[in-house]
Amino acid sequence: MGVEGDFEELRRALQRMLKDAFEGKLGVFREPFVYGFTARSRDARGDATRPVVEDQPVTRDPLADVNLTESAIFVTAELSGVRAEELRVRVDQGRLVIKAEGERRYFTSVDLPSDVDRDTLKYTFTNDVLDIVIARSRSVASP
Repeated sequence: MGVEGDFEELRRALQRMLKDAFEGKLGVFREPFVYGFTARSRDARGDATRPVVEDQPVTRDPLADVNLTESAIFVTAELSGVRAEELRVRVDQGRLVIKAEGERRYFTSVDLPSDVDRDTLKYTFTNDVLDIVIARSRSVASP
């Protein structure tokens, strides 16, 4: 078999694997998804705190990155289609809560370390990207 035959065999194998994956045969992509977000409702994930209401807009988990450093916690989340006045960010019982209610709905929470200084929570929301910074308390080590 020549080089062309090897590539054709590889192409068919990849096409078969992708087809199986998207049909749920490989255990991935069993839930509907949108790039960067899960399209599953909070109820479908099993951690719901409110009843399902028919015709209720789907709440999505925003795509979020969390970076912990010794001095601060940095969170970046993508919230496309949200206006700044629809966005709520708060620290509640050791968790960072991000919620947006509007034409699109988003909700997520991030567990925070115990040494966060909740009074230093600052965020900016520009071009559908939320940037959050929360300082961590520094323990003073004795010499």
